[in-house]
Amino acid sequence: MRNLQLRDRWVVVTGASSGLGREIARDLAQRQHANLILVARRRERLDSLKAELEQSYGVQARVISANLALREDVDRVFTESTAEHDVQAVILNAGITHFGHHHDLAWEEFENMLDTNVKSAVRLTHHFVPYLLGKDQGGAIMLVTSLAGLQPVPYQTAYSSTKAFLTTFGLGLHHELAGKNISITTFAPGGIATEMTESNGLAAHFGGGLQIAAAGVVAREAVDSLVQRRYLHVPGHFNRLQLFLPRLLPRRLVGSVVASTYQKVLQGRPRRE
Repeated sequence: MRNLQLRDRWVVVTGASSGLGREIARDLAQRQHANLILVARRRERLDSLKAELEQSYGVQARVISANLALREDVDRVFTESTAEHDVQAVILNAGITHFGHHHDLAWEEFENMLDTNVKSAVRLTHHFVPYLLGKDQGGAIMLVTSLAGLQPVPYQTAYSSTKAFLTTFGLGLHHELAGKNISITTFAPGGIATEMTESNGLAAHFGGGLQIAAAGVVAREAVDSLVQRRYLHVPGHFNRLQLFLPRLLPRRLVGSVVASTYQKVLQGRPRRE
């Protein structure tokens, strides 16, 4: 398939109020001149981003405030996105994490993580695949997973497990849809300097085996991966090296190294009451 053409076309971006999602929206507007449908919970942040994109880059932007842990909001995102706009691409980026011991994660929080990270992405894919196939315009979907979904990550056990599911889902769907006029890209970044890594203490410990990349740099690679219709892309040379190390080293050893690194971060962080 030829590269994705996004100029003046509509692109849905979930998790767009901050971090990687916000930077992806900016990059799409600046370099691709795409129109954006911005999805997240925090309406005021989305409104601010909408104004920025329209004023700085001359694109159109639409805001949909939604909690993607709720099935009715997930369905509403699809309905409102496609009601008045011809959507060409979808970037499923929304996600939440828990950094710490798994037994400190309340069951309700775990269910919320499953609903947000897994169920919302799969359900939106369930909606948008037949929609894009029906349009027959060479549409695309990108699932933003994580390097944490490609190897064991102690102290982010639940989060990495949700991303492992999403990675396998995206790669499998790519093969199922081979030969169709649609592409499925799985984008698996490593650590990114966002509110998430600031709040859990990882950004302050980017040494010792943790590589934290600027969100804008990762966003550029994400957009390039979408446009070039890549199968699986892990941004950053160091991260790609980590992708191959588990194939050369025992899985248990890799898990132990990650666990040791994350323990140091946890030791410097006050425990949650």
